[in-house]
Amino acid sequence: MKYKYIFFDFNGTLLDDVDLCYNIENSIFAKWGIKKLSKETYLDNFCFPVKNYYEFAGFDFNKIDYSDICEMFFSEYLRQFEKETKLYPSVISSLKKLKEDGFGLYILSASEINLLIDQTKMLGIYDYFTDLVGCSDLKASGKIGYGKEFIHKKFIKSSECLMIGDTYHDYEVANELGMHCILFTKGHNSVQVLSKANVPLVNSFEEIIDFVEK
Repeated sequence: MKYKYIFFDFNGTLLDDVDLCYNIENSIFAKWGIKKLSKETYLDNFCFPVKNYYEFAGFDFNKIDYSDICEMFFSEYLRQFEKETKLYPSVISSLKKLKEDGFGLYILSASEINLLIDQTKMLGIYDYFTDLVGCSDLKASGKIGYGKEFIHKKFIKSSECLMIGDTYHDYEVANELGMHCILFTKGHNSVQVLSKANVPLVNSFEEIIDFVEK
């Protein structure tokens, strides 16, 4: 078996929350008098730390507290979560097959850990994972630091790991951690952005299974 461990990103990889995030961010822009961005612009420029995306959109964090923006975003996100999000097609059947085939499954996310636990339980996928790895706050700064700490603490050999994500940052994480990587094209970055990583791109969970098992 080429891989022993598979690390999934959550938002935009397992969970289809792209439209929800895009719409909430544009509503926040409007409240602060900042011009709405097109979906294409979002997909081409969304990045980590997410603070950088807000600065790209026009926020001046010398005048506005970024923590206030984060709280505003997550308050609205949680209010709409159950109604406006879903797992991508074939996520549950794919996780079931990968687990049955003996892979260790993990989530490595920029989401706050308690929120991540609650969401995965709500969606019925929590028990498929050996562990969930998330951050300690709501600022979505990125996950390289605590990703490194986790695999070191758990004595996981990074060369035996596959990272599956939907953003260029997931490639950066995999590269820094020494993991293999594939990127899912239906999430928070455009194919044009993902192509810059020069790793395999997949369009569905069926393609993920094919890639892992070939």
